[in-house]
Amino acid sequence: MGLSCELSPLVFAELYRKLAGDASCAEALEERLAEVSWELSWLEEAADRYEATWKGNLKVAAGPDDLVAVGEEHAVLASWVLAALRGSSSSYDFGDELRTSVTARALAEVPSAPPELPSQWKPVVVGWTLGMVIGAVDQNLPVAPAKLPADDNVRAAYEGLVEHVLHLNEVPSPWPEMVGTSTFWRGTGLAEGMQPEAANGQQAITQLVIEVRRILPEHMGRLIGQHFSQFAERRNTLSHVADMPGRPRFVDIKEQARDWSQVRLTIMGITQFLCAQVALELTESASRVVREGTWDDLKWELIGFDD
Repeated sequence: MGLSCELSPLVFAELYRKLAGDASCAEALEERLAEVSWELSWLEEAADRYEATWKGNLKVAAGPDDLVAVGEEHAVLASWVLAALRGSSSSYDFGDELRTSVTARALAEVPSAPPELPSQWKPVVVGWTLGMVIGAVDQNLPVAPAKLPADDNVRAAYEGLVEHVLHLNEVPSPWPEMVGTSTFWRGTGLAEGMQPEAANGQQAITQLVIEVRRILPEHMGRLIGQHFSQFAERRNTLSHVADMPGRPRFVDIKEQARDWSQVRLTIMGITQFLCAQVALELTESASRVVREGTWDDLKWELIGFDD
């Protein structure tokens, strides 16, 4: 499956308005925008443009199906801006507040809005990367990030994991053993793909956990750290089955992924690892992702309601 993060103009109006109104991040954002010769005032300009497009769309919409999302390039630009904050603090509160404000406005303003909003109104910010929740598995998972990592193996493996998670939502629990435990195999493999210099799967996971704990609320970092403390060993047990000294037993491990509550932390952790890598890549490859004319290229989708 191909993952695409296509969000409503409402999301970007709320996102840029929040950034423009936060004095604590103004310096970092000003430096970021200066890389492509934009002023800090661009945040308000962008918020106004998306807001005008949203309101213009509402005027002609008879229902949710008439309100279209903008292309994924808009999410990439927003993630490039957000990545400037990756060294400052956790993005959890920012993302939670963004989701709350978008949900409230969508339910209030969308004609005949359903209780379960479509994905275009379900933004998440993970590791200062903008993403979109797809499906109805969970309020915050699985996530289609604005951009997937550069490594094509990691991209394909993550897409496969998301496809599997969406399928799990259709399987009654308790799941067949291999349906759930396959998340140990793919999760460890993704960690190895994201940390190719690591000596083994557990070392790769440990390095990723250390990285994301710096940008997570303490309680979430602790939960993910505990969950992944023996993750690769569990994958090895599932692969080799026979008892080995110092390794969990197969008969115990096979019961640890029978429903969503048991694998949720696995999917959450992998999503955190991957989005943190995306933010890093966006920081390091700014000139290739966003340039001075990017906004002019994107504005064509937003023209027509405020001019």
